[in-house]
Amino acid sequence: MTGPRKFVVDHGTPLARETEAARKAFARRDARAMDLAYREAVRLAAEESAELTTTLAMQHVSRLRILGDGTTALERCEEYLGRDWENLQLRLLCAETRLVLGDDSWIGAEVDEIARIAAKQPMRGAGEAQLHRLRGLAAAQRQDTGRALGHLGEARAAFAELGDEAAVAAVELDISAVELQRGAVSEPVRGDDDSPQARLVRSEALRIGGWYEKALAELDPALDALPDPALRFPFLFAEIRLLRLLHAPVDAELMKDLYEAAKQSAQPEENRRAAQRLDPDADSYSVIGMGGHLLQAARAYAETAWRLAETGEAERRVEAKQRLDEAEQLLLTEQAPPEPAGWHVAEWHLAAGEIAFATAKLDHDPATAAQAVRHFQESAETQDAPVVDRISALRRTGDAHDLLRELDAAHREEHLAGSAAAWAEAHGLEEGLAAKQEDDENRIRMLLANPTEFDKRVEAADRAIERGEEYAVAAAVIAMEAARGSAILPRILPGEEPPVRDLPGTGDLAGAWRWIRRAVRGLPRKQLIWMLHATPDGVHHAFIWRSGPFGLHVRHTLVSGEPGRTKIGLANAIDELKDCWRYGVRLEGRLRTPGKAARSIFDEKLNAVEGLLGIGRLGKLPEHIERIAVVAGGDLAEVPFALLPCPGEPEKLLGGEYALSDLPCLSIRRPLRRRARGQRGTRGRQMLLVQPNAADPDTVDEQALEPAEEVPGRKVLDRAAATPAALREALASGGYRQVRIDGHGLFQPDSARDSILLLAPEGESGELSAREFQAMNLVGTGTLMLGACESGMAERIGRDERTGFVRAAFLAGASSVVAARWDALDDVAARVLNSFEKNLRRHPRDIALFRALQEEHEKHHAGPSGHPARWAVWTLYGDVGPQKVWHEPLSRWWDAVLRHLGRKDA
Repeated sequence: MTGPRKFVVDHGTPLARETEAARKAFARRDARAMDLAYREAVRLAAEESAELTTTLAMQHVSRLRILGDGTTALERCEEYLGRDWENLQLRLLCAETRLVLGDDSWIGAEVDEIARIAAKQPMRGAGEAQLHRLRGLAAAQRQDTGRALGHLGEARAAFAELGDEAAVAAVELDISAVELQRGAVSEPVRGDDDSPQARLVRSEALRIGGWYEKALAELDPALDALPDPALRFPFLFAEIRLLRLLHAPVDAELMKDLYEAAKQSAQPEENRRAAQRLDPDADSYSVIGMGGHLLQAARAYAETAWRLAETGEAERRVEAKQRLDEAEQLLLTEQAPPEPAGWHVAEWHLAAGEIAFATAKLDHDPATAAQAVRHFQESAETQDAPVVDRISALRRTGDAHDLLRELDAAHREEHLAGSAAAWAEAHGLEEGLAAKQEDDENRIRMLLANPTEFDKRVEAADRAIERGEEYAVAAAVIAMEAARGSAILPRILPGEEPPVRDLPGTGDLAGAWRWIRRAVRGLPRKQLIWMLHATPDGVHHAFIWRSGPFGLHVRHTLVSGEPGRTKIGLANAIDELKDCWRYGVRLEGRLRTPGKAARSIFDEKLNAVEGLLGIGRLGKLPEHIERIAVVAGGDLAEVPFALLPCPGEPEKLLGGEYALSDLPCLSIRRPLRRRARGQRGTRGRQMLLVQPNAADPDTVDEQALEPAEEVPGRKVLDRAAATPAALREALASGGYRQVRIDGHGLFQPDSARDSILLLAPEGESGELSAREFQAMNLVGTGTLMLGACESGMAERIGRDERTGFVRAAFLAGASSVVAARWDALDDVAARVLNSFEKNLRRHPRDIALFRALQEEHEKHHAGPSGHPARWAVWTLYGDVGPQKVWHEPLSRWWDAVLRHLGRKDA
């Protein structure tokens, strides 16, 4: 605060030599040498005058603090105070130094002692201002924020009158800290103050506002400027808490540093308990709170209790009871402040709710569960409560309603609706928090780590399945379907009544079963629907198939993963797998086995994804199943399922045993099926081939593609004629039932709608984007074949919508699309699509593609050097029904007769 008085000593004396040595050591920032010199100077000054001794002692302590050695500063201050117990200036300086070191446990008693001494001796203006500051900080320590702000305001005015700008700035930091204690900041902390304390206060303000990345950026320079371990604890604590809130990895060494800093701090036991709140291995782990270790520990103990209660084991129940008793004692110990801030009220109700919730789970008591709901709702509705507390309270409100659904059967639908609404509101707030972060990786990680309302609904349905509730498995399917994107549905069959996305209400379990029956009406007996949904705690699998004319089977399996990390782990593993083919990387190089490795890079990455999906932990599929339609949203839609092992038969590949297809959601199946009925036909004049890079027999072109097989009567746009304008004109008639576009493509990962097909001529005029393709007329096209590389790649937008050429084709009117997930070899593409076209004359689309891929494997990739990824690149999206019309074999025979007789229009 205010500096010591100036003094003059005689030149050449021992005192002068020591003070000069201290000054030079301070100038070169040598704290040890300065400390030794000042101690000797203070000893020598004691022989001359008390005032000189006090001045030198205060200068010694102040400069040690400036050099960042707060621990030594406090030791010297207490040493000097021991010689002059009632020295008011030293007592004020000692109190300041303790505060700098983070020790405020003594402040109330110290203020009373200073006031007693001040009553016996006159106090100058600076001393009065310092006392006001200490009184304000003592009130803040008691959480009496109104009185604290009053004293601090007087201190600021007094320092301003004295012209002490540094002291004014320090008090303004105190005021900001008290405002933060209330949960808000009335005045912004000055951005030009780069002191560690100012950065800590700014960081805390940013954290409360949800700007976690910006808060971290404030802390890094502050930690670099703090060499004294005793000063580092609050900064390390703030840093690790922000990393936890971002769900970023926290290095074990960083946690070790935090415990070490707590050990060396002024309040080692208090800070050790605080550090445990950030340690997932500790019982009191909880990162969201603003303070008050008692409330935090009460919450943590209650959370531990209900997790123990879920196991159902007798010993665990006894341990859970003990934890609840501890939590209740901690809650009773917590004293309400004179002016409770929003965060304190919110956290108190949150802790009380956790205890009631755990008790209800343990005792199966609906009255206690209802009490938990009331506490959680009170916490969520508290004015000025931090958003992270609101999110936690809303999540628990949903959990408590879900528990009441089990315990209070008379109001089951009401509790189902209450849980869904609370979970949805919580996730909406989390999306807002994630949006405040600038780094995509942080935003995505935050959203993946926190369960959505759909995740919670799927998990609730899984618990109901375990309890044996009727139709609970149908609720799981509906929750998984609700999580899939649905923005495309109105464009498939516009104006359809009832709405194609007419999902039943959350509590309508019988309606859920009826909806599933309606959604899979007409499902071939040999086809199975496989739905997947990843939550932070595991991967849920649902299998739907028919048996007989009316039999319907639904099976649900949960593959548990690492709690809180499963969805993130899957996203990272899938992202690493995609690195094998995106950003210009050719997959061929990743399929070769390097050196003495047991498997290729691609196989290693795929194996990691397979393990996280838990394919090996799924039961064998029904024996009669030959076809599978996969409904996988989010990052799971990027998984090449054809290359995964069959459930229960790890030695076989899914793509080698089953005819696979892909649907963005189950709701789209029937609309696409109805649309496809009017788009059938495999006769030559109903087919269009676009081949800009077709081989020219008169020239040699390394970029030329393998020619497609000739089909009598087929319209062909090749070489220079294969322009975007010509394609648009040809499609305008709406008469082509099959459209095949062979060519090169380029996927744009940052904007999939700007991905392009390379038509003729070379350059921009020959580029056709997915955005432009969507505007073309495919209303008559039942099957679109995109032979271009990467044509099946997509980009996720919104919650679960995927953009790219496949979606563009659906929106343009097509019912099914065959496209490549990654770089396809030209010769493989030509053979597979040629075979697929032939097979369409006899088989449904998925079986036609399956047979084409099987033929490609057996003829060209069955040897040791072959790899299934070379043919499994192809995926059928959308409707799997037949492309042919029932009478086409006869029509095709009659056309052949006419051609034999010389009719050119046949």
